[in-house]
Amino acid sequence: MKIIINLLLIKYVYLFINFIILRKIIRRTRIDILHINNGGYPGAYSTIAMVFAAKLCGVRRVVYVVNNIAQGYHSPERWLDYIFDQGVIRYVARFVTGSQYAAQQLYENLGVPQTKIMYIHNGIAPRAVTETREQVIQRREFPENRLIFAVIALLEERKGQIYVLKALKQFKDTYGESTMPFCIIEGTGVDEESLKKFVKEQGLEGDVRFIAHEPQIFNLINASDFIVVPSIRNEFPNILLEAMSLSKPIIGVDYPGIPEQIEDMKSGLLVKPKDAAGLMYAMKKIIDNNDLRITLGKNAKMKFETQFTDKIATRHYVELYKQLIEEMPS
Repeated sequence: MKIIINLLLIKYVYLFINFIILRKIIRRTRIDILHINNGGYPGAYSTIAMVFAAKLCGVRRVVYVVNNIAQGYHSPERWLDYIFDQGVIRYVARFVTGSQYAAQQLYENLGVPQTKIMYIHNGIAPRAVTETREQVIQRREFPENRLIFAVIALLEERKGQIYVLKALKQFKDTYGESTMPFCIIEGTGVDEESLKKFVKEQGLEGDVRFIAHEPQIFNLINASDFIVVPSIRNEFPNILLEAMSLSKPIIGVDYPGIPEQIEDMKSGLLVKPKDAAGLMYAMKKIIDNNDLRITLGKNAKMKFETQFTDKIATRHYVELYKQLIEEMPS
């Protein structure tokens, strides 16, 4: 279906309409530096339209942030994009990514000159914790005598929740219920029913709690003993940074991007993607070793404070803007 849509040029009509609208908006004021923030690449085609509108309206420098992995031209639906991509690459002064791996993929998949690419780690401002662990446990009626871990993400295949549930089943079959952790899965999505079905079929109803939405997510993270991020595709989820800011040990996947945020056996534990057994052993390691949990959490907090705060990210962007201003002809 996507290929058919491309062949009919519908998305390019959409791109042109966005170009006309954005051009009218941009031309109303003088802009020296335009900052565009996108998901992946191509991501939203309105951002591509924005680059061309900016060029036509005389914007002097464009900064284009690519928050995930750039797509190459292996798929037919991307073939016609090549022409537009070349214009974007030409007109953008700097492409910014959140990781070294994503920066490398811009070069390899799109051919962006390395002189135009830089990476600035994502940064967040820690939010206040307004409830104690005990208050959250009581409010949500979690068990009080078990270690608790949370998986916080959209319920969809790429987030990998099914492998956590498979790991819990293996944990129960291998070690019994005496040290079994309690799992919280927060979020909604297309996989919700299939995940709940798996829990019921495997007899995990007493070990897993689904929460559609927790309004105070920092309270839920703080009430957890550790966090699991089982994603099976490239991404740089903010939940990692949020957990690190609260000194929480993390089990994550050894997939490009995530190892730049947590280091195995230093600020967290890393396992292979889709490795349910690996997740089980990592859980067992954290559950059995209280000192390890504390050490991983402390190191995670230290790394967050030295690399991933909003103030650090802001400082890097200010430095970038200053550099671009210096490059502008007088």
